[in-house]
Amino acid sequence: MDVISNTTEPLSGDELALWHACKTLGTVVTQRVGAALTAATGLSGTDYGVISRLADLGAGRLGQQTLTDSMGLTKGAMSHQLTRMTHRGLVLREKTGTGSTVILTDHGRTLLSQARPVHATAVREQLLDRLSADERATLLRIAARLAE
Repeated sequence: MDVISNTTEPLSGDELALWHACKTLGTVVTQRVGAALTAATGLSGTDYGVISRLADLGAGRLGQQTLTDSMGLTKGAMSHQLTRMTHRGLVLREKTGTGSTVILTDHGRTLLSQARPVHATAVREQLLDRLSADERATLLRIAARLAE
């Protein structure tokens, strides 16, 4: 990474406003969806992310590192998350020769089936229904470009 020189101009007011809007968009929508999940099912947003990925990406089982990478969490954060979820009976961890496999339990599947409609409703209410079709398409293009 290049070192930024002291002569670099600070962000303008408009640039700062856009930066803060991007941070707020991700944070506010995620928090609101997570709050809806917690109120209805007791699952946090991260709990939902873990069990939905286990079901959708791995048919109920994934290597812990694959799961960690898919969530964008650190190894330590995922380990703590899985410990909490194991204590609550949502997942099991099974040691393998190369690491651990995370397994979705029946209890986790039951809560996931209860949480999916809550998640869908909250995402629609907090994001999708607030945007026109053109705005959604634009947001998708921007997100894809920034993810490159």
